[in-house]
Amino acid sequence: MSTPRSRVVAARRKQLWIGMVEVRPLGGKSEILGEMKGAFVNIVTWAVDAEEYRHNAQLVIGGLGGLFVSDVLNPEPVEDRRARAGSDFDQNSEDLILRAQSNPNAILYGSFHLFEKDDA
Repeated sequence: MSTPRSRVVAARRKQLWIGMVEVRPLGGKSEILGEMKGAFVNIVTWAVDAEEYRHNAQLVIGGLGGLFVSDVLNPEPVEDRRARAGSDFDQNSEDLILRAQSNPNAILYGSFHLFEKDDA
């Protein structure tokens, strides 16, 4: 029999999350971005919610030196993204997911997609 408490615990279990993270250089320049204004990068990590996803993204990006997380776009459980994307699911994202599945501490990022202009 399922109790309200057991449903809450089940809903808060860690699962793989994916999202697009916007990164910017600290001080106008970073080793990874060079002179570029920023970049977008997919990040896959284990989390219970969007807040923990953001925290993990900040950990990995901050560890790269000279970068910070400017925004987190569409963080969601991998299974939700797969259900929506169907056969159009990105192969690069699948590779990150596959690598993260066996590591409960994984915070993996894909390629940085640089942008030159800052429209903000």
